[in-house]
Amino acid sequence: MKLFEGGKDERFDREMEIYERYKSMDGIPKIYGTDEYQGEVVVFEQYIEGHTLSDIVSSFAGDNLKVKALLKDLFYILTPIWTDRYVHRDLKPENIIIRVDGKPVILDFGIARDLSASSITAAGVQPGTWKWAAPEQYDGRKDMISYRTDFFSLGIIAYFLFYQQLPFGHTSQDISDKFKSGDESFQINANCGFANFLIEALKFKPSHRPKSIEDLINLI
Repeated sequence: MKLFEGGKDERFDREMEIYERYKSMDGIPKIYGTDEYQGEVVVFEQYIEGHTLSDIVSSFAGDNLKVKALLKDLFYILTPIWTDRYVHRDLKPENIIIRVDGKPVILDFGIARDLSASSITAAGVQPGTWKWAAPEQYDGRKDMISYRTDFFSLGIIAYFLFYQQLPFGHTSQDISDKFKSGDESFQINANCGFANFLIEALKFKPSHRPKSIEDLINLI
């Protein structure tokens, strides 16, 4: 069960709209129903058997094939969503469950952005998300949010899985300072089999990241 305090609002409606629209996809949980109790909305969401990616990070360390396979699976899930002009905006290991068969499921579209509609949530870094957020989120630049924002988060996740550390710093202040400096360099070695993906996905300016979804996928 998932609780929405304060009852239904635009954010709730948008999240439910996304779940309904993509209910046939295996990579997104199904919603079985909703109810209201004492001013709160209760959502009955599909239970996914497996582990959150945050719980099994160490199993990806230095494993090119495993990280690349996960990225491809995540692209497969997100491509129709991006194509329909939605941006997740909160991609992080805690929001990805790895099923017992190894396939990922993406959770929590609570702050997803519909680029075809007006924004209903703040564009800044959300609590618990600073590690995985793009520079435009740190700057609160709603006008720069696009699927390329998700590209950056996936780049951070991939780097973290392979190297077991973040590329641009260990605190939100370190990362913010790095973004402001314009220095896009990060440690990388010849053992990484998806270096080009990281270099292109982790550009600080959204316009410098891959232009299309296909361009991003081709870097893997």
